[in-house]
Amino acid sequence: MYNNKRIGYVIVGSFIAAMLIAAMGAIAVLTGRTGPIDEYYVLLDNVADIKFGTQVRFEGYPIGQVERIATTHDGKRLRFRVDLSVAQGWRIPADSQARIGSSSFLAAKTIDIESGESAEAVPPSGRIASTAPVDLFAAIASTAAEFSEVNNTHIKPLLETLNKLAQTVNRDTPRITGEMVTFVEQLNESLVPLRRILSVANADVAQRTIANMEETTGNLAATSRNLSATLDKIDNLVTNLDTLVAANKTGVDQSLKDVRYTLDLISRTIGSVVHNLDGTARNMNEFSRLIRTNPGLLLDASHRAPAAPAEVTERTVER
Repeated sequence: MYNNKRIGYVIVGSFIAAMLIAAMGAIAVLTGRTGPIDEYYVLLDNVADIKFGTQVRFEGYPIGQVERIATTHDGKRLRFRVDLSVAQGWRIPADSQARIGSSSFLAAKTIDIESGESAEAVPPSGRIASTAPVDLFAAIASTAAEFSEVNNTHIKPLLETLNKLAQTVNRDTPRITGEMVTFVEQLNESLVPLRRILSVANADVAQRTIANMEETTGNLAATSRNLSATLDKIDNLVTNLDTLVAANKTGVDQSLKDVRYTLDLISRTIGSVVHNLDGTARNMNEFSRLIRTNPGLLLDASHRAPAAPAEVTERTVER
């Protein structure tokens, strides 16, 4: 009986030990600690919900855990150094980036490493570059803060302005309506002469006027074309005259000299010519006077004694 109890205790103890070993193995698998490790570190601005044992994942695959968190100061601000233990031999490209993330909305926070494309790897004990975490709640809070600012600085003043405008419209609507009615009445009165002007008869006159204007415009266009043709002919004539003058320059010069000589001769003899014309005119006047006095002279001029020169001169002077 005693031996049976001992066997039972041994079996129970062995089972419990096996369960403890299995649990430790499972925990090691879940945390990525299943063998030798390499250490790395990351500098983060915020380590909310990150603690010892937080899982480290590479492109979603668990490769280690957080070992410790310490504060550090780079001369400008306070930051957090997070030491990581990663499965030994795991290659992390040099341009990889680590951030705080989670696999689902309610999942625990993890350190997610996004693989880079560099041919070089981060050496053990080296630093893995970090970037801002993808935090849905932080994004919602930031959006809410921006919306609140927009609401306070833009939407509220706009609503207040619209409210004042609505109050002004409600207050001034009767007056504006009355003014519009008065304006319409005055406009109708002003349109009466316009309606008379736009009567059927006047419309016919306007149409005929427009038709005449169109015809006149066509005539002007034809006249313009004819004038253009005439100007072309004048241009050709002037060109021909220029050519003619250029070809007969010697003859033209001689003709001008002859004209100048003729004018000079006329100017020298014009005095005597005028004197003779004046005498002839006086004789014609005397002759016409004698005829008017005695028309019979035209029929019996041969029997009349010629007048003395002194008498003729005296009569001429008297006249």
